Amino acid sequence: MRSTPAPGAAVGRAAAALLLALSPLAAPAAAAADTAGDEPPPPLPQVFEFKGERQPCSVMGTEVVEQEPWTRAFLGLDRAHRLSTGSGTEIAVLAPELDAAGPALEGAVEGGGSQDCLGHGTFLAGVAGGRAVEDSGTLGVAPGVSLRFIPAGDPNTGVTPPGQIASGITEATAAGSDVILVGTAAWENSTALDDAVAAATEAGSLVVAPATVNTVRGPMAGHPSQHPDALSVAAHDPEGLPVVAAPVLRADGELVRVDLLAPGDLTVGPGPGGGHVIGSGPGVAAAFAAGTASLLAAREPELTPGELRQRLISTAYSSPSGSGDPVGGGGRVDPVAALTTGPAGESALSAGGRFVPDPSPLGSLDALPTWAVVGGAGLLIVMCVLAAAVVRNGRARDWRPATPGEPVP
Repeated sequence: MRSTPAPGAAVGRAAAALLLALSPLAAPAAAAADTAGDEPPPPLPQVFEFKGERQPCSVMGTEVVEQEPWTRAFLGLDRAHRLSTGSGTEIAVLAPELDAAGPALEGAVEGGGSQDCLGHGTFLAGVAGGRAVEDSGTLGVAPGVSLRFIPAGDPNTGVTPPGQIASGITEATAAGSDVILVGTAAWENSTALDDAVAAATEAGSLVVAPATVNTVRGPMAGHPSQHPDALSVAAHDPEGLPVVAAPVLRADGELVRVDLLAPGDLTVGPGPGGGHVIGSGPGVAAAFAAGTASLLAAREPELTPGELRQRLISTAYSSPSGSGDPVGGGGRVDPVAALTTGPAGESALSAGGRFVPDPSPLGSLDALPTWAVVGGAGLLIVMCVLAAAVVRNGRARDWRPATPGEPVP
């Protein structure tokens, strides 16, 4: 099974990450730079969900990437934004800290601060609802959404107990957030957490959470994603393959439930300080799914949280193993399909039934072919009768022309 690397591997991983995280448009630019003898761009720093208490904070990003990251084309965001940008909806971001001072988040976050030791909360907010920035190819999934920051988790380590997540969900529900993004899952569940998810759903808020949480023992079941009302999201890499490649067991012996896959490996987004960083992990995947849920909620505000969840699952780019895949769930999230497909699978772009014009006062054009057939058949019969008479009379006179006054039978 694959999991997020330790912070000590950030430098080497980030160098390769920069090449993989950008779209193919980056390749010609890199080739041109090499030809001209220019220095290659510095590697982007990487942010993580967790760190040790004595480890330093994440390095702030200073470089702004001009190329579009692979996630933008992979999800078809430019096409999706023609239908919805998430305007009129709100995503609550539950994370330890969030730096809202960068250009992609400035003025877009209610309650955001100016620091983020881990960088994780800032990255999630940028993925879900970051604004367009000049000379940058990065863009949030729902750039028109309102963002609300709700602290949850230890700012120094990232560890988030279930009680803090429950309190954050309750606060977001009271604020009327349409989508509640749990940035870091807890590896333990609680009654309070289950109750908070149920109350949020009843109030009209969809809870989106990571399916797993990375630990020193490997991936474990994340909570509250295992609640039946929550949307459980796992990460896939730039090739669309699940990052956690094998099923994960819960404490009760059941398999971890995965509803969707979303980008969660080598993704590019805003970090503390406003520059771009690399982010990975199931929380990142949950942020991409939360942004997609906001696009749909803005386009179809009458949908309930359960209907939002089901639409995202049913319109996902399905796994080869089917909807029951314990690793990939319903498949990879597909924003365009979610926005253009109705609840029964019909296209949401078609309005009404087939157009049928009113009857013409001159009669129906459909009758013309019928009369033509009938008239043609009658004419053919008359011509056959006349031809038979000519042949019979011609044979009687041995085909000799009739003389004047000679009777013709």
